[in-house]
Amino acid sequence: MNKNQYQKKMAIYVLLASGATFLASNSFAKTETPKTHPATTIDRVSAATKHKLLKEKIPSIEGEAAEIEAETQKAIVALGGNDTKGATTILQGVSTKLDNLLAKNPGLNLVPAKVETDVYDFNGTNKQVAYAIDAAEDMLKHGKLQNARKILVGMASEIRVTTTNIPLGSYPAAIKQIIPLIDSGKIDQAVVDLSSVLGTLVVTTEVMPLPVLRAEELLTVAADLEHRDDLSKEANRNEIQKFTDAAKDKLELAQLLGYGEKDDYKTLYKEIDAIHKTLFSEQSAAVWQKVMDDLGQFKDRLKDLEDAAERIGHPAK
Repeated sequence: MNKNQYQKKMAIYVLLASGATFLASNSFAKTETPKTHPATTIDRVSAATKHKLLKEKIPSIEGEAAEIEAETQKAIVALGGNDTKGATTILQGVSTKLDNLLAKNPGLNLVPAKVETDVYDFNGTNKQVAYAIDAAEDMLKHGKLQNARKILVGMASEIRVTTTNIPLGSYPAAIKQIIPLIDSGKIDQAVVDLSSVLGTLVVTTEVMPLPVLRAEELLTVAADLEHRDDLSKEANRNEIQKFTDAAKDKLELAQLLGYGEKDDYKTLYKEIDAIHKTLFSEQSAAVWQKVMDDLGQFKDRLKDLEDAAERIGHPAK
């Protein structure tokens, strides 16, 4: 076995051993005060971002919406136990809640009923990813699909926000049509129709790559360092270099994991390198702002990456 083969093999072992770290859904993590050290900054991003996302998303869920899916399922269970009276009472309550939502949200098609936030945090290095991709491609060429799958399955580093939405254009009318079926004794048909109604719930997933979020945080800290007055300009310059290098490293990881297009990364790398030419000058603020604006726009384009997540071997929910 030559040195290159050995390195690839060891990288695969590391990847399979480390996999992806999964944090349970809907738990708030305490965040720390940022410190001027790249590793500390990186560690806190996933928890802080998840906390922020939940704070943004959960207030948009109205009480009635959060109960509708569960109560529709309860009605199916009641019908399965021949409790037609109980099922009718439940569905009448669901219908009232839907009417309230329609009155509060005229013209709105989708109302969020449930939000789940999951974090898949990849532990490998950029070099390990490159070796693993190379090895997986080699296995695929030789028809070893399952071997390649074992390598690629953990290669995702992202926050996934999954929202279950109630379609107000169809759900209320469908529920109202089921109650008469129960009254007329058509229980089997009512169960089938209720199951179909649940199937109309619209599930959307936003994918936000952690390496990109971490790069953004690192650049934010780097920009603030330029204005510190407790260090010399040379010391500040060195500190800023550490953070911008760390940010580029995280962007390279995101690129290797297949998030976004190559041209987007080329532009960002070039803009980050340009920062150092204007430090402590009148042009500096504009250069920093340009980098952060472009990175923000890139993040927006990455939000709908469900198909990209599947391409890099991430299991769809």
